[in-house]
Amino acid sequence: MRTFVTYLCFWAVTAVAAQNIDIVVHRGANALAPENTMASADSTLVYGATWVEVDVRPSKDGVLFNLHDETLDRTTNGKGRLADMSAADVRKLDAGSWFSPQFAGLHVPTIAEMLDYLEGKAKVFFDVKRGTPIPTLVSLVREKGFAENSFFWFADEQMLREFIRLAPEMKVKVNAPNVDRLKYWQTICSPSYVEIAPEKITKKFRRYCRRHRIRVMAACQEDDTSQFQLVIKKKADMVNLDRPEAFLPLLKRK
Repeated sequence: MRTFVTYLCFWAVTAVAAQNIDIVVHRGANALAPENTMASADSTLVYGATWVEVDVRPSKDGVLFNLHDETLDRTTNGKGRLADMSAADVRKLDAGSWFSPQFAGLHVPTIAEMLDYLEGKAKVFFDVKRGTPIPTLVSLVREKGFAENSFFWFADEQMLREFIRLAPEMKVKVNAPNVDRLKYWQTICSPSYVEIAPEKITKKFRRYCRRHRIRVMAACQEDDTSQFQLVIKKKADMVNLDRPEAFLPLLKRK
């Protein structure tokens, strides 16, 4: 089994490298394992992912966890907001049984645990949720050695402004459906990545991004895999998706 997995990983990385597309996996390979857990992160690596997304949220006592939702209800056996619970109580929760009995006992990982686990295996895309203390996150990323092997996205513009003030050396992603919106973000920061729906990637958009050294990341989250071929056709630099196991075979056939 170990030999087969090693071969599959080699085949996956070779196929992706040949196509020059980086796979960024949204919440881990969440069709294969419970989202935002070590198990879902592990599954991404088998299918060629070079980036793993983590969702950053703080507990009541300021510990940063990898959890997408504001509440614990959907993906754990707990109830209520993560921000209202202590880290010790969050660690007692089961974050795997809701997905399948085989994952019973998985816990909600802290960001520190995720970074320790992914060191040397993958780079990290931080989706930083509202309420996250930016100084705490910046300090942790530097401490864990991920300042160069990561990028960050903020739905809250004020949090973005605080981040670029505290961590000017770190890379950020913005979302933009066209060049004009991208130019707006360039008045605030120097984006290294831009996320866009694949159907909106035009030659003009691609050329502008190339000139400004901004990598184009196509957004293909959730279960819909119908746009995967379009991502390849539009020559995106990266793809942000949930289903690496469905995307990788398309690259292999090219």
